[in-house]
Amino acid sequence: MKKYSFITVGLGLAVIIVILLATGSKVNDTYENFEDLRQHERQDEDYRIRSEKGNPDVLFITIHGGGIEPGTTELAEQSALAGEYSFCSFQGIKLTNNTELHITSTNFDEAEALALVSDSLYTISFHGYGDEEEKHTYIGGLDETLSQSIEDELKNAGFSVSDAPKEIDGREKDNIVNKNKREKGVQLEISTAQRKAFFEDDNFLAENRENRTEEFERYIEVVRKGLDGV
Repeated sequence: MKKYSFITVGLGLAVIIVILLATGSKVNDTYENFEDLRQHERQDEDYRIRSEKGNPDVLFITIHGGGIEPGTTELAEQSALAGEYSFCSFQGIKLTNNTELHITSTNFDEAEALALVSDSLYTISFHGYGDEEEKHTYIGGLDETLSQSIEDELKNAGFSVSDAPKEIDGREKDNIVNKNKREKGVQLEISTAQRKAFFEDDNFLAENRENRTEEFERYIEVVRKGLDGV
């Protein structure tokens, strides 16, 4: 019995580890919150905060932009510009080790981002998870109507998409995406393979992120179509 119990526990731990690796989840962030990060990192040298104010009712955000989860800043910014909506991005701009700047969504409390979120009615947050093989998007957040609308449009356009697993489903009330006026937002978790496909030669390094593919433009158009459908 002890032998079987040990095997069961071992398999359980292995499954957890696989899930964490596949989703890109952080077991332990380097920094507890933004103030902690600010005390150790240099703005405009290690990280950058960018925002544009458009129609405040709709906000596209990424809190793991730049080199943290590459491609997410470009998606959020271009989505906002295309619809004249508001935009906010926290970006890692280090030469290496940008993942050290990752703050989980429930602890991310940078003031400018929070202010823009609290002023919005509809909030869409772009994230990335680690999967080099499959082009896929997980959809989560508490705004089930908008999530379903975007999911339907992505499927209709031929993108691989499904509801997010619990580990990255964005359904915590203290997740920044759910802190808008309606207390519910949408979180899009996009695989590494899908994000690479948004840039020429499947290269999402900083120097190539201006070279975007037709798939990038189509993805943005489809997400905005989902937004228009609610």
